[in-house]
Amino acid sequence: MSNQTAGALRGHPVVTGFHDEPTGSIQYVVADPGTKRCAIIDPVLDFDPKSGATATRSADALLAHIEREGYELEWILDTHPHADHFSAAGYLHDKTGVPTAIGEKVVDVQRLWKGLYNLPETFRTDGSQWSRLLADGERFRIGDPRRRGHVHAGPHPGLHRLPDRRRRLHPRHPLHARQRLGAGGLPGR
Repeated sequence: MSNQTAGALRGHPVVTGFHDEPTGSIQYVVADPGTKRCAIIDPVLDFDPKSGATATRSADALLAHIEREGYELEWILDTHPHADHFSAAGYLHDKTGVPTAIGEKVVDVQRLWKGLYNLPETFRTDGSQWSRLLADGERFRIGDPRRRGHVHAGPHPGLHRLPDRRRRLHPRHPLHARQRLGAGGLPGR
């Protein structure tokens, strides 16, 4: 990005979406053009349902974009627990050392899913899979301290809302399905 472009965008984040065709998910890199600091939002860990194999092509493409643009990665954020794809946040954290975060109410979803999907006792429901659990209303910084995101309880525990961008759940998300079908309509029940 040229300095002229960065100057024109000052005060407005640069949001780049990456569509994951198999899941229909969109991953984002949100950058502050002034500081060139960025966050990855909702990274996808590739999964082949036929073989059960995972891969990191999608996550690696995000890192390649960040390197190409000259950004410095500051956060890896999950907006909520995803039912339509695995998160690559852990992989990206291991590869970069950058902290991961999600809203603190993710523990409620973990407890729900542990029961619904009959997960083993070893499945942790304390949110420790992320570096940081953000409280409802808590602010965090991406680049310029005047531009902050904040946790928003919304329709789903753990959901984040970022400036100039509203997130909505995918209509097939399990919590929507639970409301539509009752607990018996969910897979694994």
